Amino acid sequence: MKGDFEIRELSEPWEFQEAVEVQASAWNMRDYREAAPAHLLRALADNGGLVLGAFIGGKMAGVSYGWPVDGEYFYSHATGVRRDVKYRGVGYALKLEQRRRVIERYDLTLAKWTFDPLQSLNSRFNLFKLGVIARVYLINYYGEIRDEINRGLGSDRVKGEWHLDSGRVRARIEGSVVGDNLALERLQRMGAQTVLEVRGAPPRPGEPVLDPTSDVTLLPIPKAVSELREVNPELPRLWREATRRVYSRLIGELGYVLVDSVKGEKENIYYNVLWRAPLKTILEGVEPWRIPI
Repeated sequence: MKGDFEIRELSEPWEFQEAVEVQASAWNMRDYREAAPAHLLRALADNGGLVLGAFIGGKMAGVSYGWPVDGEYFYSHATGVRRDVKYRGVGYALKLEQRRRVIERYDLTLAKWTFDPLQSLNSRFNLFKLGVIARVYLINYYGEIRDEINRGLGSDRVKGEWHLDSGRVRARIEGSVVGDNLALERLQRMGAQTVLEVRGAPPRPGEPVLDPTSDVTLLPIPKAVSELREVNPELPRLWREATRRVYSRLIGELGYVLVDSVKGEKENIYYNVLWRAPLKTILEGVEPWRIPI
């Protein structure tokens, strides 16, 4: 048991069918064609993949699935939690159980998946809580996705790397890193450069800085970019275009690595942190702004 829920591998037909409903709820899908179908998940589970479900009171609350790739890494395609039980630690527990099984079953120490770095809670979960890093930026990777989270945004993604047994990941999982207030203060004292101006309310992106002079940079993003379309349908598109330019330049050309997510001074802004440092340094432990006192 993990908290008040159980995590187990899916094996029964009804479980795979319920996993489709969980996906539809997690991503607010109007079109079920966006979800991985039950027969595909069953085939994946029976042919070398790993399909996990989290259950509360016998009802599926979350699902996570993926497969090993060429004995080199585990590809974790999706992890989703029903909307009515989000923010109860279900997704986090699924990922930790996935980590344990990937290490033990496949003898692998690297997992990969894609995520949208413009979605602040997504970045927060991956970068801060799990210790994922990203060194590849992908433009409109999946084409148009029609769920309510992604609709109209395009499907730009970063390819996350979860180095399962690294000092960085262990520190995140063990909770031995400083919180956001101190981290942001340290970043500012270190001279971390903000590479995108934020204007007005609701927040609108200004002109990006594409040639920063600092090895640590802060990229502001709105707390809930998908909700901005209710205020102004153009705002999500403007944020995508501005951040795409920054990521394409900093990650794609200048060698920065996306490593962290920090809450900003203003409630509606988060900062994604990019660091130009050797991979060995990044994976050895936590970043200088997160080191405990």
